Amino acid sequence: MNISAPPAPDVLRVAHLHTNLTWGGGESQLLALAIRLQARGGFTVLVTPARGALYPRARRAGLRVLALEDTRAGRRQLWLDLQEFGLTLLHAHDSGSTSLGIWLRRHLGVPLILTRRIASPLRRNPLSRWKYSPRRLDAVIAISNTVRDVMISSGYPAGRILVAPSGVDVEALARIPADPDFRAAYGRDHLVGGLGRLSWKKNWMLMVRAAELLARESFPVQWVLAGDGPDRAELEMAIQRAGLAGRFHLLGFRADATRLLRQLDLLCFPSLMEGASVTVREAMALGVPVVAADAPGVVESLAGHGWIVPGDDPAALAAAVRAALENPAARQAQAAAAREFAGLHYDYEQTLAATLAAYGAVH
Repeated sequence: MNISAPPAPDVLRVAHLHTNLTWGGGESQLLALAIRLQARGGFTVLVTPARGALYPRARRAGLRVLALEDTRAGRRQLWLDLQEFGLTLLHAHDSGSTSLGIWLRRHLGVPLILTRRIASPLRRNPLSRWKYSPRRLDAVIAISNTVRDVMISSGYPAGRILVAPSGVDVEALARIPADPDFRAAYGRDHLVGGLGRLSWKKNWMLMVRAAELLARESFPVQWVLAGDGPDRAELEMAIQRAGLAGRFHLLGFRADATRLLRQLDLLCFPSLMEGASVTVREAMALGVPVVAADAPGVVESLAGHGWIVPGDDPAALAAAVRAALENPAARQAQAAAAREFAGLHYDYEQTLAATLAAYGAVH
């Protein structure tokens, strides 16, 4: 696709469509994008369910927000409300909002862009073919080259896909201080941690198995895992069975997860299904070294500045954690290179510029 100049803020009028109820990396990225677009003078309205996690955060941030009601009457009222704004673009941010966006595109007569965040092939069933048809989507924004490649392999036209990498606020991350009190709770051991939803996709059981192997060696490491989700009970049982009750700590959901990340000696990220991990990119910007499973999106994000292991090999993960923690010089060198790379490639201003270029391509 030929990229034209980004639209000027005074003519850019975007409705961001979002249907997920939970909070995660995608919601964080959307909120950051909407805030920055509005700060630049562009007209921005966010459409999202009032009972979802994004709605109150967006309201507190001073964004214009419309509550999404998933009924026929609710959709019609949304159409009438959006018609008053003179929109130039619709931007869908999840699967559910794509169907809504297609309906609104037909009624409002403005282009529709979808941000695709997952690195899984498009399904071949009739609904998926309808939803992701190039006749209905004017362009797709992929959050990484990994996601772009998966879309192309699924048959989506390469010329209709643009990449706007998931970004981080490098400047804000640099201001997060060390917290000796947090570290003190875990003694003098090394501190390795993970952050994310407790679900099978994140592969946290691999981290538990690696912790068990290192505990048998009496290796001085404490493990923390921040997050909540459906696999919590299973993980708790596995930790107990492995005899890790005093070494592996489930912290639950943490609103200060990024601050916690800053305190780690090493981030452990065993997820197997990532389009691109914001947590990994934040760790890189913070100078926290990373050991991760070989999910293509994570491998792309790290760009050689971390330790990569097979996603089904706890012995390899344990060995990588041991190697990183036993060699401070190597750990510091990886962290410094990763911090420099993140500053050059993952600052959110670059994400914003790439998104505006995508808007310009269809505007």
